[in-house]
Amino acid sequence: MARVLEVVLSRKSTGIRLSEVCQELDSPLSSAHDLLRSMTQAGLICVDAERTYRIGPRFIQLAFATGQSLDVRVLAHTHLEQLAADLKHDVYLAIRVDNVVTYVDRIPGRGRAAVDIRLGDPVPLHSSAAGKLFCAYSEDLQRLVLKKDLRPFTSRTITSSPRLKVELATIRQQRYAISDEETITGIIGFAVPVTELSGPLTAAVHVSAFRDLVADTDIPAIVAEMQVCSDAIASAMGLHDQHEVHA
Repeated sequence: MARVLEVVLSRKSTGIRLSEVCQELDSPLSSAHDLLRSMTQAGLICVDAERTYRIGPRFIQLAFATGQSLDVRVLAHTHLEQLAADLKHDVYLAIRVDNVVTYVDRIPGRGRAAVDIRLGDPVPLHSSAAGKLFCAYSEDLQRLVLKKDLRPFTSRTITSSPRLKVELATIRQQRYAISDEETITGIIGFAVPVTELSGPLTAAVHVSAFRDLVADTDIPAIVAEMQVCSDAIASAMGLHDQHEVHA
């Protein structure tokens, strides 16, 4: 089973087919298929309509529980707590594992309780703020999501690949993403990058709030507070220092 996970991880950008697994493992087709089916049922891997296997949500949860991205969680937690206290909305820390974006930390806000998204669960790449942010910063992830059918979660979900591509370009330029009731009706989400200056995306700070508690005029201030938080996390991780951020 461990060898199968290694093989699937080695093809994280493209996925892998049953025949390729058999070749890598030098295993009979029936044995490999039975093992892949058991691992799929357990959630360790997943298979799409094209019969391509990728890492599954259960593996991500286990990786998280055993220390995956522990350093960023530890270094970010205090800053996330401060942001939640300032904004009074729920605050999350998001990371990418393989082709999945997931939350690995959550600080409840002091206002009305929002939707409790389970840590370790995959978030929609085309409709969540964190998902769109990672797609905007990751060319391989963007290619993956743009060639898929975009599921409509609400009437506001972007389901057109050309329109989503324009949105992702805007997100990369402005350095933040918004999901305005695109995944859950009544919920607005914001995401800003934790990254080296002009470098790859390491993590994302995400804020979730009830839409009726956020006026359009509040949005610039919310994003600005989140960017201060993300800069502090990046500095704590040694990605850059505060003098570089504001130079």
